[in-house]
Amino acid sequence: MKSKLIFLIVVLALLFGLIFIISKNRIAREKVRMEEKIQSVHQQFIKDSLQKIYADHQQYIQDSLQNIRSNNDLTKTDATRRTSTNKSVGNAPIPIEDFSSYINSSITNSSGKTNIAITIVDENGNISSSLSSSIANIYNQTGNSGNTGLIRSSFIHKSGFQELFEGNSEIIEKLKLSRHTDYVALGKIRYSMRKGTLVDGTIICTASLKMSIVSANQKSIAKSFTFSENGNGATETQAQEAATEKLINKYYNEYSSL
Repeated sequence: MKSKLIFLIVVLALLFGLIFIISKNRIAREKVRMEEKIQSVHQQFIKDSLQKIYADHQQYIQDSLQNIRSNNDLTKTDATRRTSTNKSVGNAPIPIEDFSSYINSSITNSSGKTNIAITIVDENGNISSSLSSSIANIYNQTGNSGNTGLIRSSFIHKSGFQELFEGNSEIIEKLKLSRHTDYVALGKIRYSMRKGTLVDGTIICTASLKMSIVSANQKSIAKSFTFSENGNGATETQAQEAATEKLINKYYNEYSSL
């Protein structure tokens, strides 16, 4: 009985030893396969990277050659243009500015009344739509036809606007103003603020308006004038509104005749 037990123990020991050896070999084989797989992936990554570097390099070379060809073409074109220009010095046409783009062509001088187109600009060279409309209404109330929007904002910052303000006949002709209006009323509004002295906490606004009434038919200044009004308010906005209201009333009473 004792010998059988010993034999059984030996058999079990051999069996466990065999299982251990088989398991160890399998782990070793798995490790080898994993290393081979990692090495394969690494080699493929290196291969792909080299291919991408080669492709990028080829593309860089092609782009560089294309840029060189383009630059050569531009150089040849410039040389040809300079040669052509040198051959025609004194004969090259000077581009003519299209003044019609500065005029709202939808406004025409077609009514039986005297037409006055009003454009008032502020210190920043922006059109003051509200003040322009108020003065247009003054001319409408006096039996004329006042309108706004004839002069486009793109013309305000051009040197030609100041020339028109001064009654330059060439600018008046180039703009073809007589097709659209009888007079152009151009104005420059300026506002200045200061603290009130009679009542603490108040603001005094001085509104100054410089006007130039240009005759489109005579191509000259029909009349020009400058005047100002003061307005009081608790804020700058209130003071400016009060000064502007006085300015409009004075324009109606003293300067609305042509």
